[in-house]
Amino acid sequence: MPAERDATQKLERLKGARPLFVFDLDSTVTRCELLPLLAEAVDIGTEMAARTEQAMAGNVPFVEDFPRRAALLSALPLSRARKIVAEAPVNREIARFLAENAPRCRIMTGNLDVWIEDLIRRLGMDGRCLCSRGIAENDRLVGVSSVLDKALAARGLPRPFVAIGDGSNDVGLLRSADLAIAFSGVREVAQELREAADLVEDDERRLCGMLRQLL
Repeated sequence: MPAERDATQKLERLKGARPLFVFDLDSTVTRCELLPLLAEAVDIGTEMAARTEQAMAGNVPFVEDFPRRAALLSALPLSRARKIVAEAPVNREIARFLAENAPRCRIMTGNLDVWIEDLIRRLGMDGRCLCSRGIAENDRLVGVSSVLDKALAARGLPRPFVAIGDGSNDVGLLRSADLAIAFSGVREVAQELREAADLVEDDERRLCGMLRQLL
């Protein structure tokens, strides 16, 4: 297949080039979407899961919809939210790759700093995460000050870089990458992301094995 030959050529070109590895967080590093996980704590899990799927499929613009979804969680204490997120299940091989190669890795996520900071620390990625920003008062989320534009953020990354993601909000990131990988190990990836990717991989062991070839 021409696409497979092109991906193989890109892999060969990146060997020895010491690329940066840029991972999405939800359903890529973690084994779930984090907003529905938080929503279960305030009994709106079903509604949030449906809205999140719509956003990840690209049916609604992420930058517009995310603040609305975040607002649904304003009653959840941030201290409790951070604990829930910190204990979220992760893809162990991907988490191991991050821990072993932290200086060469970044996490890029539309999720909020005020929710994910303990998880990022657990992953050993302090100072290596680009994310959206929340406004906190009295242990509550009271607003969203910025939503990360991954396509724009990708312009500031050192090259070359490999991007790994699963949702429609990762399309801009993958299109900018020297090697773009759609990860479908947790959920089916959006068609738009498949079209932006050089490879689609559904097994985290194979994914990390491929990435280790580029170390």
